[in-house]
Amino acid sequence: MTFPSRLSLLLTASVTLFLAGCGSQQGNIATQRSDDPMQQVAELILQAETAAPIKSAQLKAEAARILIMQDREGEASRLLDEINMQLLTPALQFEISELKARTALEQQDGQSALRYLQQLPPETTKNLPAEQQYQIGEMQADAYRYQQNTLSELQQLIQLSSYSPADKTKALHNRIWTLLTQVPADQLKQLSQRLDNSYYQQGWYELALSTANQQDLSQQNKLMRQWEILWQSHPAQQTPPDALLAITATDTLSAEHIALYLPLSGNLEKPAEAITTGFMTAYYNAVKAGRTTARITMLDSTKITNPEQLYQIAQERGIDLIIGPLKKEMVENLINFGPAPIPTLTLNTAPGSQQVNIYQFGLAIEDEAIQAAEQAWNDQKKQALIYTPDTDWGVRSAIAFKQRFTELGGTILDSLTYNTDTNYSEQIATLLGTEKSSARDTQLTRIIGARPEFESRRRQDVDAIFLSALPQTARQIKPTLAYHYAGNIPVYATSQIYTGAESAIEDQDLNGIRFVATPWLSAPPSTTHLQLAQLRDDTNSRFGRLYALGIDAFGLFPYLAQLSASASAKIEGETGSLSLGKNNQIVRTLNWVTFKQGIAQSEN
Repeated sequence: MTFPSRLSLLLTASVTLFLAGCGSQQGNIATQRSDDPMQQVAELILQAETAAPIKSAQLKAEAARILIMQDREGEASRLLDEINMQLLTPALQFEISELKARTALEQQDGQSALRYLQQLPPETTKNLPAEQQYQIGEMQADAYRYQQNTLSELQQLIQLSSYSPADKTKALHNRIWTLLTQVPADQLKQLSQRLDNSYYQQGWYELALSTANQQDLSQQNKLMRQWEILWQSHPAQQTPPDALLAITATDTLSAEHIALYLPLSGNLEKPAEAITTGFMTAYYNAVKAGRTTARITMLDSTKITNPEQLYQIAQERGIDLIIGPLKKEMVENLINFGPAPIPTLTLNTAPGSQQVNIYQFGLAIEDEAIQAAEQAWNDQKKQALIYTPDTDWGVRSAIAFKQRFTELGGTILDSLTYNTDTNYSEQIATLLGTEKSSARDTQLTRIIGARPEFESRRRQDVDAIFLSALPQTARQIKPTLAYHYAGNIPVYATSQIYTGAESAIEDQDLNGIRFVATPWLSAPPSTTHLQLAQLRDDTNSRFGRLYALGIDAFGLFPYLAQLSASASAKIEGETGSLSLGKNNQIVRTLNWVTFKQGIAQSEN
């Protein structure tokens, strides 16, 4: 009796041990079963070798399940590939295809999973019970997800929504909605205009379009009510996604008297002035449009320096919302003071801290580093180097990247910081291991008395580099990476790398670097942005982000309750796509931009 050579040597060894042990008991194989899982697999395969096709398939399927339980998905998959599907009954065809596909999905191999599911004859699929048809659809959607084919995943899930079991409907609709919120509004519009859309597709697309403009959630609610009238029989009407329920069931936060609590002198005076300018521009636009009747009061945080003073003055003046402070230490003081007596939206963050009625909003470098870590991981990068400045924001970015990347399963191979006196070439040689390669060359020359033909080599285990750097520094670092044979390693950077102004000649050295940037600097300018650009000459600079922060502070505060009610609720702002994360901290998701021919080009 021969054993298939394509299975692993370990499995072959299990069979050999079994044959040696069974001796005269070969006639009892079918009735005796070892406690050793691998010996059980060996027994099943031996029986399958001489069994009729259907019985052989059943035995191999059972063996494959045991292999999967032992985390040997590769061997399970190879065993299942031996089965001739054409000879099986429809029920067994489904069982084997489902097992093959699930094995592939366990390995995050979407392509193979789809191929296995497509092996099912259409006639067989059509005649399967509804529950099994649903299982196939779910697996196809998971396969598309592993292929990062969002549109196909979405369409597959929408098809499932037409006949989903009651106990799975809520989770299915939540998943559909999560995907829909990731589709840009212009693409949603294109999808809704397709002439071949099914009733279910059209309903979902129009529902998503009704909430696409999330800056004005009151208008969003109006459009949703209109959708409900037109789509009364749609599955999303019967079982709305949780995110929509949370938003529509929560009132907006109204404020009739708002205090801007910012420094009017000192080293933060100019940043505070830019924030105030952005805030007041958005405020006056809202007044003209009839969206607010609130009064604005300026409070000087250089004179009102402690929480007791602040809240006492706010109470005396009838202030019902505070926006500020800007200084991190003062944000920490507010949080440590205790629950805020009135809603407070700070303009800086104290990561790891939280307090009732205090919402933290700022241009936190941690948001950017976390997004870089997630993007690198999604790009299948598993091992990274970190190179950041020896500054407060540089250290914070390195810590945030490392924490998130390792949480996802990645490995940080090494991490170094630099300062103005750093020899970048020496440090990068250390990061990439090229100094060890050169040292070996020197040692070999000393031993043999002659310089051999030699080419330096960098370490080969690096998938990605995380970089935080200002433009002038980055223009030195990127060519130095290429000099040390790392020109082809993907570099993920924070927004500091970009001046905000087009400079093709100077930025040629940054070609290939991917970095995160605010919509303020990477998307077509909004009406408010254009207004400010006519009055100020620094809007398209890194300093210009402060105008954006002020604009978003005004647009954000009415919807803090909705953001609190749903983790998936977002507002598209000038500083990013804004949602509420842990510690009542506003999380910014920024746009991805790549330097090409010296020009920063948005990927969104």
